[in-house]
Amino acid sequence: MLRLFAKTLKTGVVTEQVKKPSNQELEQLGIEVKRQVDKNFSGSLAIRAIDAGSCNGCELEIHALNNPLYDIERFGIHFVASPRHADVLLVTGPVSRHMQTALLRTYAATPNPKWVIAVGDCAVCGGNLVHLMPVVAQLKMLFP
Repeated sequence: MLRLFAKTLKTGVVTEQVKKPSNQELEQLGIEVKRQVDKNFSGSLAIRAIDAGSCNGCELEIHALNNPLYDIERFGIHFVASPRHADVLLVTGPVSRHMQTALLRTYAATPNPKWVIAVGDCAVCGGNLVHLMPVVAQLKMLFP
């Protein structure tokens, strides 16, 4: 464990530096999001989040959208418990055997027109878990 910690300290940060947006840029982005939600979804976008077998890393980020710092509800975007009330299905994780049927039923229960958004590398292409036995499909293989 100490070797791993020492290696981490020696290597340092290897990710790209990202320019932090100013408050004014974020406010402009929020106004544009609200305008698009008003235009395309009659003022309210309902999202049903589905964990199809993830490690919960993406769920932490999604739940952070509702905290007081980001507060996406001010833009007319909210999470719903029932797929019957949803406009968008927000799927995280690779599709596991145990969640495939539930995911397909949720998709069928969502009224048309519906969108499916894959969150994270695991949902998009299977990530590191794509070759494991419990993983049956990538999201793009299940939905049009």
